[in-house]
Formats: sequence, C-alpha cells, structure tokens
Amino acid sequence: MRPAFDPALPPAERALMAASPEFLHPVPGRPRWGGRIGADAWAALLSASLWGFLPVVIGRLHGRWWFPLGATLQVVQLMIWFFYGFAPAFTMSLAVEAVAFLALLALSGESPVAKLARKHQGRYIADLHLRDAELLERTQKAVAAVLESSVNRAGLLDDIANTVTLPRQEWEIAETLAEMTRLRREQRAARKGKVTDRIRDMLDAHESALRVATDSLTERVEALEDYALRVMAADDAYQEWKTLQDLADDGDAYTELLARTVRDRLATEEIDALTEKAARVEAALRESVRDARKAGLVLLPKAG
Repeated sequence: MRPAFDPALPPAERALMAASPEFLHPVPGRPRWGGRIGADAWAALLSASLWGFLPVVIGRLHGRWWFPLGATLQVVQLMIWFFYGFAPAFTMSLAVEAVAFLALLALSGESPVAKLARKHQGRYIADLHLRDAELLERTQKAVAAVLESSVNRAGLLDDIANTVTLPRQEWEIAETLAEMTRLRREQRAARKGKVTDRIRDMLDAHESALRVATDSLTERVEALEDYALRVMAADDAYQEWKTLQDLADDGDAYTELLARTVRDRLATEEIDALTEKAARVEAALRESVRDARKAGLVLLPKAG
C-alpha cells in the first residue's frame, strides 16, 4: 500500500513525501536542535576542514558543479600564500572552514520529509489495518490504471474529469478506511479488557456496523475497478486501432508491392480488407470508450 494524500496538498510536497514514506509513520516529534546530533557536527567539521585547506579535493567529491568553486578557492589560497605569506593564507583557510562548518551544520539534521509529515499530519494516510490497506491498494491500482491509460492521455475520456475526480475519490476512500482502522483497533483494545455481557453486546453491534461500512466501501471500490477494466478494454481497442491506422497509412506502399507480384486487383482487395478491418476496430473502440465513459460518470457527484 502506498500512502494516500489529500489532493489539495502542493504537488511538490506530495511527491517528496511519497518518495520517502518511511518518515510518515509514526509522525515524528519535533526533535531538539533541529534533529542534529554529535555525529552531524563531526561530519560538518571534517568536510569544513577540507573546504578550508583542500577545497579542490572536496569540491571534486561533491560533483562537477562544486568543483569550479573548490578549484577557485584553492588558487586564491595559493596566490595569497605566494604574495603575502603563510599567515594570511592560513587565516583565510580558517575563515573558509568556519563559514563552511556553519553552513553544513545548518543544512544537516532532520529530514525535510519529517518536517512535512508534522506540518501535514491528518492530510495523508500511511497506516491502516491489513483489511483496510488491501481496499486502499485496490483503489490505488484502479485509479492508476485509468490515469495512465492511453485513452485517458489521448483525451478520449475528456468529459470525465479523471485528474480531479479520481484523486478525490481515492482520498475520500482512504479517509473512511482510516476511521475504520481506528475503530477496529479501539474494538480490539476493548476486547482485551474485562468484557461484560453489556459490553459484549455493544461491541458486537459496533462490529456489525463496521461490516456494513466495509461492504458499502467495497462496492465503491468495485465500481472504480469496473471503470478501470472498461478503460483497459478501451485501451486495447485503441492500441489495435492505432496499429491498423498505421498500416492503412502505408496502403500505397503495400498496393505497389502487391501489384508487382499478384496484380493490381489482388492488391486492391487486400488493402480494402485492411481498411474494412480498421473501420470495424474503430467502431469497437468507440463502443469501448462509450462504455468506459458511462462507468466513469457513475463516479461523478450528483448535481445539486
């Protein structure tokens, strides 16, 4: 299961969090000193020392964008040493080391993803009960199948706002699953304590309500999966239609080739058959897209 995110989150922050889900659960607390530890200070001091005295070496290690800076610093240090002596050059190196140390220490510490996890707590879901996680995974697969389909990218489903509707559907399902997970865990904790007849009756009623909610949400997920299956069927027809269109575009070349070997009449029949098949596939494609659109429209909110 991938984490689910509120689609209203900034895309860049959402992508950063999705790339490092290990920082999302449990939600990290705010650390002391910005998450910096002694090892960060020692590492910053080591790198800063190289920036101060051997910048050409550390610049090369950091990559080609930093190498020119390191080489320039090294040349300046050598020129100061040559023209003004060792003491001014040494003083400059210490100054560079101090600046580099402070900069590196400021950049070290807590991962930016951990900060985003605290900032957006409640706007992403990364921890679910196994049964609920399976439903979310099915939802995510269905949504991805539609959004990544060729017919969607080609705009053949343009009257269904997939890029808006489907992420919102996924988030609503994830929110409901998160609440169901919370209630399941609450139930499990309650059953571990002393359970009287009244408590058992109440827990059984709650469990029955959870089953009803699960069945209802499963139907919603199945509707998404049905839409995805119809889109995939339309995708297959679309790919076949595109292939036949490409072949039909080469009709003149095939006509000429066949005319050289089995006369013009046979060539014309072959190309006509190919064109007729392309027309049939195009009709099938239109029907598949129409079915997919109908399935997708079911997912749209009712007007009013």
